[in-house]
This record gives sequence, C-alpha cells and structure tokens, in this order.
Amino acid sequence: MGSSVKEVFDAECKHLVIDTRFLKKLNQYQMKFVTKNQDHIAFFGGNLTGVHVVRFTDSDRDTWFDDILETDEKVLEEDISKLDDINQDFIVSSNTMNISCTWLAHAIFTSKHLNDHQKHSGMIDVFLVLQYKFLTSLLFQYFKYPAQKEVAEATYAALNLRFTLKEKGSWSALLLSRSEDIIDKHGIHYQTIVDFKDDKKIVYLINDTQGRIRGILKNYYTVFDQVVKSGQRISSVNAVVEHDGVEILRDRSHSLTRYNRYIQSVISDKESFIRAELTGVIERIMQTMPPKMFISTLEWMSANAHERKSSDIQSIVDDTLVHAFDYLSQNTSVIQKTTDLPGMLSRLRGVYMSSRSTDPTLIDLRERTEKIVEIATNNKNPSNLASTRTGVLLYIVLRTFTMKHYANSA
Repeated sequence: MGSSVKEVFDAECKHLVIDTRFLKKLNQYQMKFVTKNQDHIAFFGGNLTGVHVVRFTDSDRDTWFDDILETDEKVLEEDISKLDDINQDFIVSSNTMNISCTWLAHAIFTSKHLNDHQKHSGMIDVFLVLQYKFLTSLLFQYFKYPAQKEVAEATYAALNLRFTLKEKGSWSALLLSRSEDIIDKHGIHYQTIVDFKDDKKIVYLINDTQGRIRGILKNYYTVFDQVVKSGQRISSVNAVVEHDGVEILRDRSHSLTRYNRYIQSVISDKESFIRAELTGVIERIMQTMPPKMFISTLEWMSANAHERKSSDIQSIVDDTLVHAFDYLSQNTSVIQKTTDLPGMLSRLRGVYMSSRSTDPTLIDLRERTEKIVEIATNNKNPSNLASTRTGVLLYIVLRTFTMKHYANSA
C-alpha cells in the first residue's frame, strides 16, 4: 500500500497507457454524459437551472472505474482510507472518484505519449467530468423538484454579467471556463497537478473546485428565490413570443430595411405598438425603471412619432435598429436561440447601460433618447431618466424583432 495519493494510484493504475487512444476514450465518456438524454443536452447546452433533471449515477461512476481507469474502486477506496492526510469525515475530498480525477490530470500532464495540446485537452476533459459530478449533486440539493421553466427564465433574465452563467451563456461554457482556470499555468492548482506530491494540496484542489461550483449555484439560487417570492415569470417569451433568431441577420441590409419599415408603420398605432406582454418583459429586466415613466414615454412616442416637430423619434428608432443589428452581427451567439429573448435583451441592456462605452453613436443615441424621456414625463431625476431610456431602447428592439409573431397573429 502506498503512503500518498500518488503512490496509491501509481501502483493500482500502473497498467494504464495514457496515450491518444486513452484520451479518445476519456473524451467519449465526457461527451456521452453531456448527451446522455434530452434533459442533459438541454441543461448543459442552455442556461436554465433547475428545470432539467441531470444526474451523475452509480452507473456513470462504475463506468469511470471499469472502462476509464480499469481499476477496482474498492481497492483504491481501502488504500485511500489509510492515508494520514485524507480525512474520511470530509465526504468530498475523501471520495475515491474525486481523488482519481486529480490523479488522472497529473498522469495526463506527465505522459510521455502526448504533446502539450493533447495534454491540455485531456486535462480539460478530466476536470469537466469532476465538475459534472459536483454540479449535478449540488443541483439535486438545491432543486429536489424541477423548477418551472418560466421562473428559471425570469431568474436568468435577472442575472447581471457578474454572474458567470450570464457572462458565459451556458453551463457547458461556464464549466469549460472553470476547467481552463484549474489547469492554468498561473493558477493556484497548477503546481499541485504538476508535482502531485502533497496530499493536503490535492485535498485543497478538490474542495476548492467543488466550493466554487457551490458558490456559483448558491448565488444563483439567491436570485431564483427572490424571483419565486416576487412571482416573476417570463411566460410570454416562449409561450407567446419568439424573435426570428439568425434569420434576422441572414440578409442584414434587406432585413434591416424590412424591420425598420415595420416598426415605423406600427409605432403611431398605440394599440399595436405598446403590447402588455412585451412591456412586462422589459419591466422585469429593468427592475429599477419606474414603470409609469416607461409606459408614458412609449405612449408619448406613439402619439408624436409622425409629427414633424418630433422627427427625432424616427431617427432614434432608426439608430437603435442599426446599432442592434451591428452588435448582433458581431456577436452572433447572442441571437442563435429564438427562445432566449431574455438573454439577448440582457446582453443589450449591458451595452446600453455601460458607463465605459466610447462608441460616439451609442452615446449620442442615449442622450437623444433621454431627452425624449424627459419631455414625455417631465421628470428630471438622472437615475429614472437613465433606466427609462434603457428600457425604451430595449423595447424598440423587442417590439421590432417580434414582427413575425404579431404579423402571423393579426
């Protein structure tokens, strides 16, 4: 029996040849878990949390030891239980599979059969698997029963870019980013993976990895709980309204003209322009915005859209759409999913509200829109003006991009 984690695994897994064939098998295991069923595909490929049931099962663990490590888990477990620095009272850091993932990352790093690129890919797969295990276990703790899709959508819409899930856009992208951080040469765990000599540092690697996932989910759940208590929903986004996704950008110049012509034609018709289900979406995304100011501004814009003295309304609409098309054409991932209107609008919200923006066109657009809000509401409060201005810009985009839905339901 070895006297350290490294000695235990080096002895029990000495038969493994860590080469390209092994990495292919490892990658297939990782991908098979993500695509296990429709729930797994939807969860990892999307950004909704608690809606889909994803589990790391006993069968997944057995396959890891039988097909990947080709080693008896019980023998490893018994040997690990005798190590001085592995406290069996701590379930996460003493778990045999968790420890095996850290050893395998080290084994891949030190393999003489792989180049640097192959080593990088292999270690990423290992830490993705480890995080799949951690995340699915934590999800079961936080969401014993599936969450309502509309609540999850409202929660995601309420997140700001300080939340890694909102920044990355999907759970797969988030976990990939975390895996990159773990093996980064300048990261706190890099030397542990390279040397793999200090069992206390190995324990820290495991606990820190699980702790960061726990922190991400805990922060998310705080917002989720607030959404549940406030009764927020974005049922209108998927059940009632879909935007036209990548179709919007397929022929940019033609689409821009067509959408611009559409919104200019409906803006002066109050009943057609101001839709309650859409204003509700914006109000939920812009929670600091005074709803009365928002509606009053839209009503004023509708009443004055085609007045000669108010031609600036038309130019604001024109410039808003040009900016939106330019932004989305440069960030195509934002618009790929027709069911993620909250995600698209939240990204645009960040752009419209950014104090660091140096884009003169956007700065001018914000100033002109703010003047419209002030005229429409006779309110001079800077905070109220800024939030309402952003809500109006988002509404113009939302109302325009739902053209097809309202044209079909007319």
